[in-house]
Amino acid sequence: MQYKTIGLALSLVAASCTTVATEPATESSGFSVPEGASVETSVQIPMRDGARLNADIYRPAQSDQPVPVILVRTPYDTEMESRRELHERLLGKGYAIIEQHERGRYLSDGTYAMLDGSLNDGLDTMDWITAQDWSDGQIGTLGCSSSAENQLKLAAAGHPSHKAMVVGSSGVGVAQAGPFHEQGNFWRGGVWQQGWMDYFLGSTVQAWPQLPAGLSDAERQRLTDMFELTNMAWEREASAFNDTRMHLPMVDISDIMNAPQNELKAYLTAGLVDPGWSKERISEGEMIAVPGMWSEAIYDLSPRSTVAYFDWNRKANAAEGRNNQVMRITQGGHCSFGKASREKEASKIGDMDLGDMRWDYAGEVTAWFDRWMKPGEVSGPMPPAYTAYLGDGDWLKTDALPMGGEVWNLGSAGLFGTDTTGEERITFQYDPANPVIAHGGEIAGVGDDQDDGAFDQRAIEARDDVIVFTSEPMDQSVTLFGYAQIGLSVASDRPDTDFTVKLVDVYPDGRAFNMGDTILRMRYRDGPETPVFMETGTVYDIQLPPVLLSRRIDKKHRIRVEVSSSNFPSYARNLNTDQDPYTSTDFAIATNTIYVGKGHNSFVRLPVQ
Repeated sequence: MQYKTIGLALSLVAASCTTVATEPATESSGFSVPEGASVETSVQIPMRDGARLNADIYRPAQSDQPVPVILVRTPYDTEMESRRELHERLLGKGYAIIEQHERGRYLSDGTYAMLDGSLNDGLDTMDWITAQDWSDGQIGTLGCSSSAENQLKLAAAGHPSHKAMVVGSSGVGVAQAGPFHEQGNFWRGGVWQQGWMDYFLGSTVQAWPQLPAGLSDAERQRLTDMFELTNMAWEREASAFNDTRMHLPMVDISDIMNAPQNELKAYLTAGLVDPGWSKERISEGEMIAVPGMWSEAIYDLSPRSTVAYFDWNRKANAAEGRNNQVMRITQGGHCSFGKASREKEASKIGDMDLGDMRWDYAGEVTAWFDRWMKPGEVSGPMPPAYTAYLGDGDWLKTDALPMGGEVWNLGSAGLFGTDTTGEERITFQYDPANPVIAHGGEIAGVGDDQDDGAFDQRAIEARDDVIVFTSEPMDQSVTLFGYAQIGLSVASDRPDTDFTVKLVDVYPDGRAFNMGDTILRMRYRDGPETPVFMETGTVYDIQLPPVLLSRRIDKKHRIRVEVSSSNFPSYARNLNTDQDPYTSTDFAIATNTIYVGKGHNSFVRLPVQ
């Protein structure tokens, strides 16, 4: 994928300059530096092409001897405050921390593109760190979201100084793993995840100010410290997206909202099959041998492909005699891990109370770095491969990640989990002008009615275009961990349409909380590389991308399956034509049919423990 970008140059006049010396500090960007520690701001780290990237270097107290280094590479202003408990603990344990602004951000040289430079810039930064006299040659990498995603390709390169990594919510760094071809959590089942829209428009701004060429490192360091830049200068009320999210063609939404230069149009134009997706992202087959502590959250858009890659990667390491990869799966939202260690409220996602999900995140991460970078300080066996939250304060510890399991059928009369011998065809109309509006889920955005998490779905289930199947009440609790596989027998009178599935936990009082969802665009039912349109009257047996579950279904609860053809704006609408849905304006109403019962393949395979 090639990106044509234009940088916005800001001419700055350089006065007489002096080097910014390392000084004791007590406060930096809201972060409390431990007593005796020091920070040097806006240090210029050179890259192989001559670009210089800004970095703040935090040195621990009494660091006369070389120390191990934790590297955080970020496109954002700072991540020290959001994880202050962790960063303070790392400094207190004798680690130096380097927080570096990625290329094209906060007066780092170059033009910003998502994950651009995660490999080469990361390798060059590691080379620079190992050459410093205060570094002992050991580097750990740390971060969540973008600062996790840009670790993955770097870790796969295996720099000799890279001793450990800690990543959270890192799915944008995974191109393909197992049955997931999301190309960085952008495409699910061949459908663009439109909940990304406001992030692209506000946070992937490319036209950043730049310092003039020809400045010395000392001049760049001094001038960088003189300016304050804001990542989210382009702001819109969430309600502004209510009026624009339905605009056609979709590819022009960024323009009509007068957003600054960003990558959205380039991503949509590239489509879900493009060699550029794997340039800065890893895929199954590329092993990361660096010891890795991973964290993912069920109500985040990240975990499906990341957990699938993690499972492949830990097995690939095990085949070479290494036991060095662990994964914690929570029920929270995006990058909620450090927050969950401090606040009881973090154990609530949407309107559903998950119980007390807190744990010592900062201690766990610090112990991980100690295990690999300070031999002898950590004793005891490795944790299990998976530590997964089930609810009510309970964590499942296991080395197994099931794919599928017990077969629960979609039956006639809206039954689920039965061995019914009945047969039924259920027909509904899907109108792109009146899509099902999402309530909760994994990726909130584009509207003031959108929030991450679990919410009561009964209002949605009352729609004529949402088909509901419900089990009998559980006679005992059921533990679900792993991937639920989902099959449908379907037909349509249009050449293309979508089918969506949502898995729901129904409480005894009737509340119906979403556990996970999925979607498949029918033109991609045979894979993203081979689009094939539908023929009217033909019944197709399809499998949708699996849903990752980590949940205990309590006694007397029911399990429900919702089937429809839209879940908007989490997923972009199918316009039910054979045209490009992102560049066209034509749409049609589809009459879609689900076939259930005897002789059909409409089912859910649940990973029951």
